[in-house]
Amino acid sequence: MENQSLYHLGMFLDQDIYLLPEEKSQILSKSPQNEVELETESLALDEEEAPVLEYEGGFEKGILVIFEGKELEKEFQDLLLKILNAVNCSLKDIALCSDMSLNLVNHDYLQEMNPNKIIVFGNIHHDLMGLKKKNYKIQHEEDTEYLFADDLKLIAQEVSLKKALWAELQVLFNITSK
Repeated sequence: MENQSLYHLGMFLDQDIYLLPEEKSQILSKSPQNEVELETESLALDEEEAPVLEYEGGFEKGILVIFEGKELEKEFQDLLLKILNAVNCSLKDIALCSDMSLNLVNHDYLQEMNPNKIIVFGNIHHDLMGLKKKNYKIQHEEDTEYLFADDLKLIAQEVSLKKALWAELQVLFNITSK
């Protein structure tokens, strides 16, 4: 753990840690070798910007689509794009990101993005899952609508899941049958 940077430690520490000026001299006096490392690291943190969410798409309509895993296989990305096309959306309208990318940014970043709709596929490891009550039910939280669904791999295999997803997407995107 001594080899971890402050950025890495911040990924699992949920409270801020402060180094008081009087404590800094005590710490540095114990290990003079660390003085150069501490100064270098603090300069690097000052220069470094906060991580930015990596996503595909243009996010023009303020729709954030999150999937479980590192990458979305082409087969499942094609399925997702067909689903989105059916609700008059394309890749330029959404931000498509993995749960791993989402976990690299802090919680405030999502609020700054200000998505009006968030669709989550799968069981991701993020604070957003605290809002989930049931799959395929739209939830409203402040100015954002949330829709949680099964993983795209399961949806691709089960017709009943496709129907449940389609029914809620029609409501979410205010689509009426002709």
